[in-house]
Amino acid sequence: MNWPSLFSWWRDFYRQLDAAALLDIALVATAIYYLLSLAQGTRAMPLLKGLAILLAVMKAAQWLGMDTLQWVIGQLIFASALVVVILFQPEIRAALNQIGRGRLDVLGLNLGRAPLAQSARVANEVTRAVEGLSGKRTGALIVIERSIGLEDIAATGMRLDARLSAELLGTIFQTGSPLHDGAALLHGESVIAAACILPLSQTESLPRTVGTRHRAALGLSEATDAITIVVSEESGNVSLAYNGTMNSILQPRLLADEILSLLGGREEGALRLRPFARSVGVAASSALKSPRRTLRSTLGALRGARRR
Repeated sequence: MNWPSLFSWWRDFYRQLDAAALLDIALVATAIYYLLSLAQGTRAMPLLKGLAILLAVMKAAQWLGMDTLQWVIGQLIFASALVVVILFQPEIRAALNQIGRGRLDVLGLNLGRAPLAQSARVANEVTRAVEGLSGKRTGALIVIERSIGLEDIAATGMRLDARLSAELLGTIFQTGSPLHDGAALLHGESVIAAACILPLSQTESLPRTVGTRHRAALGLSEATDAITIVVSEESGNVSLAYNGTMNSILQPRLLADEILSLLGGREEGALRLRPFARSVGVAASSALKSPRRTLRSTLGALRGARRR
């Protein structure tokens, strides 16, 4: 190895570097890292891996002088840009929403923070309503709007613009009500719409036993910063979805604490919740086993009766 020539190359390279070049490299590296972190766990990650492989093959073809292969791969990458925008529109929207929320946090402009008295009342009324609905095993889907507007979601339902109360939420989700099938959308201390349609989550890791309400709650949390509360119609269990994750609420007091924490600007919430997918998986497995146990006990009883 020619060490003098290598040292000379590094010296010339170092001389060409300046503050602008270093800043340029740092910004590009940060953008790539942020893009990969946003794509992690989504459908876009396999696509990014495929694009990286194509770029590596194109550079190898350029280095080996394979002009035809280099031209073909370049055309494929250029044509795939429009396809990516169409196929991954939900992921792109969610990424832009997260970038916008991050920029506001950096600038100190936390526009999603509600006054403490208003947040306390919202948390109290929602918790009282959820506690009553859970006790009656009445399905419910409640969305609390934060900094990202949800007018497009409100347009899919029935406009109400009514003052928030636990009794109103209980009436909306009462069985037989024309507004119970859908989500109730809250803005501040008002219920602005009911029977709203939410986007379903495309997360493949969810158990098959997860119903439409939970998938809709998780789907909205992946695209916006809204807080979504779900009451299961089958079990009465309460879950909360936020920022692409869902947790089970074990006690009503925990729900109030979580809502207050998130409305107050704490992105991590109260941090005392149980992961939803794990609890759903356990519940699903026990639910699948219980009919088998019941069938076995019934057959055993019939056999005993025949012997007698």
